[in-house]
Amino acid sequence: CAPDEECAHASLHYFDLPDFMASLQEEDGMGARALEFCILNANRTAEVLDATWNEFDLKEGVWSIPARRMKGRERHTIPLSKQSIALVRQLKELKISEYVFPNRSNGKSLSQAGMSSVLKRMNKIKEWKDIHGKLITVHGFRGCFKTWTTEKTDTDWLTGEMALAHKIKDKSSATYQKGQLIDKRRRLMQTYSDYVYATPVEKVVQLRG
Repeated sequence: CAPDEECAHASLHYFDLPDFMASLQEEDGMGARALEFCILNANRTAEVLDATWNEFDLKEGVWSIPARRMKGRERHTIPLSKQSIALVRQLKELKISEYVFPNRSNGKSLSQAGMSSVLKRMNKIKEWKDIHGKLITVHGFRGCFKTWTTEKTDTDWLTGEMALAHKIKDKSSATYQKGQLIDKRRRLMQTYSDYVYATPVEKVVQLRG
């Protein structure tokens, strides 16, 4: 894995990701949908949990996270795959507050335990572990994405780093790279979503529990 923040978290091998996603789609509840979306877009958990409807432009297929919500304090625009857009559209039909992934009981943003509790529930059925035998973490899916991008695609380093909203440490590259590589990243995220859903599951969004 690349940056230290990814290396410290047990990560599912990308080979197992389609099976994991198929199992995740069988889970009900807002936490499960938040985790699904988080995996699809290789986000940090807080980026997803605090997402609000006004950050999304589904017509253009983008999600723009304001700088104040980003670790690097820079606005991050994510080109959404067809699967991500479909998930958000389904959730919009059930909108109860400004948050895309609300706590259904009070309308506030879902807590940090929202996604991790889903993972714990899934581990009771089947233990999902990394290559070292450690139980995976939610944050580890960013490492999973990075490894898949590096090993299974011809994606250049900069595009992969920008997809993860990593700071460009090379000062020369940072000085001259002003764009966000939206077109390249859109192709990358669509290819990733197609891979993630390689094991098809027909399921309408369920929010019980």
